[in-house]
Amino acid sequence: MPPKRLSLKQIPESERPREKLLTQGEQALSDAELLALILGSGTSSETSVQLAQRILGQFGGVQKLALLSAIELQDVHGVGPAKAAGLKAAFELSRRHVQRNENRQPQFSQSQTVYQYFEPKLRGRVQEEFWVVALDTKNRLIVAQSITKGTLSGSLVHPREVFGFAIKNSAASIIILHNHPSGDPQPSLEDRKVTTQIAQAGKLMGIELLDHVIIGQSCYFSFRDQGLL
Repeated sequence: MPPKRLSLKQIPESERPREKLLTQGEQALSDAELLALILGSGTSSETSVQLAQRILGQFGGVQKLALLSAIELQDVHGVGPAKAAGLKAAFELSRRHVQRNENRQPQFSQSQTVYQYFEPKLRGRVQEEFWVVALDTKNRLIVAQSITKGTLSGSLVHPREVFGFAIKNSAASIIILHNHPSGDPQPSLEDRKVTTQIAQAGKLMGIELLDHVIIGQSCYFSFRDQGLL
C-alpha cells in the first residue's frame, strides 16, 4: 500500500511555500518551493513541493527544465496541459525580463561611452570620487559604485576594496574612473601609481582592468586610449 501523502494543510504554515513567500520574501524559497507555487498543486500521492522536487531531480535543475516544450512537459508524470502552460508562461516571462535588462545595460567598449555615461553623475562634484564599474563578459554594465571620496592615493584606494567589489558582483572585468574637480583630466603621478597597482592586482585575480578614465570639465583622459594599459 503506497504511503499516505502529507497534505500542505498538515505542514506548518511557516513552511508552506505561499505563506513562506508572503512572510519571508521570495528569496527565502528554494527552487522546489518556487516551482511548487507555479505548479499550484501536486498529484494524488505527492504534494506540490514533492512533485517539484521530483521534476527538478529528473531534469537536473531549472535550467534544463526551461528548455522543454509544453508537449515535452506533459510527458512528465503529474504535469498536465494546465501545469505545462503555467510553467512555459513563467519561463517566458523570466526570459523576457533578462533580455530587456541586458538590452538596457550600456556596453562599455570605448572610453567615450564611459565618459558620456558617468560625466553627468560626476558633474559639479567638488571632491574627487573614485568609482569601480563591474562588467560582464560582453563589457556590459553590471553595477557601478563610488568607493572613496577625496584626493586619489594608494592609502585611499586599495586593490582589496576594488576587487572585493568586483568579486561580490561577479565581474568578468572592471573599469575604474574618477573626476578631477579642477577640470583638467591629466593624470597625476598618484593616478598613474594607483592604476598600475590595480592593473597588476587584476592580472593576479583574473579580472582585467580595461581602462581608467579621468573625467574633467567637458573632457576626459583614458589610460587605455593613451597606451598606458
